[in-house]
Amino acid sequence: MITKEAIKNGFEKGVISIEDDYAGCLGACCRIGDNAFYFIDAEDAYLTKEEYWKSYTLNMTINMIFNVLKNVEAAEENGIDYAELAYYEAVLTTNFFL
Repeated sequence: MITKEAIKNGFEKGVISIEDDYAGCLGACCRIGDNAFYFIDAEDAYLTKEEYWKSYTLNMTINMIFNVLKNVEAAEENGIDYAELAYYEAVLTTNFFL
């Protein structure tokens, strides 16, 4: 299970970051481990990393990422299949990646 605390810890340990061009993403996306996904509304999707952090706080970002990854249904609604969600959970909950 992915929690807000795990997401916060991921940012602190460097396994989560906001990127603007990573792993095929065009515009702002969330990188966890070696994968990335979109997590913000379309109107902000083309922000650079720098522009993103001028508009959003870490707490806002943690909440947005959590809302995408909190369960299988939410993930699927955002285009993330079970295998990808399981990868993100492994990255965020095992000491191997942290």
